[in-house]
Amino acid sequence: MHRWIAGWLALALAGAAPALSAQAVYRCDGADGAITFQDHACAAGQRQREVVIVAAPAWTPSPSYRVADPAPARRHRPRTRTARAEPLSWQCRASNGEVFHRHARCPATLRGAAGTATLKVTAKPITRRAACRAIERGHQRGHERDERVSSYQRNLGQDPCRWL
Repeated sequence: MHRWIAGWLALALAGAAPALSAQAVYRCDGADGAITFQDHACAAGQRQREVVIVAAPAWTPSPSYRVADPAPARRHRPRTRTARAEPLSWQCRASNGEVFHRHARCPATLRGAAGTATLKVTAKPITRRAACRAIERGHQRGHERDERVSSYQRNLGQDPCRWL
């Protein structure tokens, strides 16, 4: 065990000191089996071998193991509330002058009173709020054709004019 410690110690010293690594190191095997490493020639009666120690590599700085910085954080701009486009309704004008309002598109034609000829209908988009007010007023000619919501639909929350 003592031989191993002496051997490793000699190698460690030889490898640690640059001045020692430039010199010759000798391994001396004694008649009793003891092994020694030394910087001068072995004594008489010992078997001598020269050990070549490779010079230590040149000094280099330690590598950087730091994780790269993440991409720069984007500046967070608070979202501005954009006004949602108000839903459209339609003002329908029949060829006989009647005006009525629908939340869906106007029909292309209407049947006249008492089965008379069909009437052409033109459509103009208006805001839902304006259509709801006109339906609520109901005093214009043709208001009978306005799109009205039943109590059942109103109770189900399907009244398009409810929140206006």
